[in-house]
Amino acid sequence: MVRGALLLALALVLQSLRLVLPLPLLLSTFIIGALVHMMLTVTLRLNGKTAALLLGLLLPLTAYAQGQLALPLLIPVVWLGNSVFVLALSCLGRRRWLAPFLASGCKAAVMLCLAWIVLNFLQLENPAVRKAVLFAMSVPQLLTGIGGVLLAERLLPLLRSKI
Repeated sequence: MVRGALLLALALVLQSLRLVLPLPLLLSTFIIGALVHMMLTVTLRLNGKTAALLLGLLLPLTAYAQGQLALPLLIPVVWLGNSVFVLALSCLGRRRWLAPFLASGCKAAVMLCLAWIVLNFLQLENPAVRKAVLFAMSVPQLLTGIGGVLLAERLLPLLRSKI
């Protein structure tokens, strides 16, 4: 339980780096996104699905509180995307070479579809806002998910040898 709490705390600290690091938005998105996906993966592998799913719920709440999610209706979109990511990684555990791509692709597809539904529900007419939200819920999720899993797979042997 202590390890799970530490992993949750570390993930929230890594997500909060954007508040103290003066990086351009796009670079910050990709660096912090990869670190967050790494922590979802590490938490899943070291503490199981329950802890990783809990982390997947806390991350969008924190992102909204930090102003990274413009709309509160996007919180469930990100939470469901994180849940799909964690569950896909869990199911693909033996196929390590395929897991980063499928889990990230599933997450990006779910988030893109759900964000599109939310934007249509809210009837947002501003095309720039629509494009920005739909982009944020797709390509960065795919790329940072892949990067995060690959980082986690490099980090996990080191962590397991120290635990």
